[in-house]
Amino acid sequence: MGSKHRQTRDSQKSRFMKQAEERKSLLKEKGVAEEAIAKDGKLRQLDAKIRQIHAAVTRIDFLDNQTKQLQEKKEKAKAEAEAAKAEVAEPKKKEKGKKKTAAKKSETGKTKETKKTPAKGKQAAKKK
Repeated sequence: MGSKHRQTRDSQKSRFMKQAEERKSLLKEKGVAEEAIAKDGKLRQLDAKIRQIHAAVTRIDFLDNQTKQLQEKKEKAKAEAEAAKAEVAEPKKKEKGKKKTAAKKSETGKTKETKKTPAKGKQAAKKK
């Protein structure tokens, strides 16, 4: 009875419920009092098994639900990561083009003229 499948547990539960009903009807046919039927050992055993199966089905449903939620959470995180990667990749391509043009243009829109500075050795020679 260690099955982790809901279908198996449901079939077990229906089988035990049928056996319990048969046992109750058998005891009633024999003329046993309701109090004695409630205290019948075999019937109590069947009821205990039904309760155990009900708890197992509840646990199986909980685990299935939890697994589905975790799967959805993983898919969402994966989609967000892919979106972030795509978002990061696009601006880098655009920035490369912008940096080249921005370096050439000044704030007024004209191209910058770069001054060439002499090397340190040449500056020292001129100062002397």
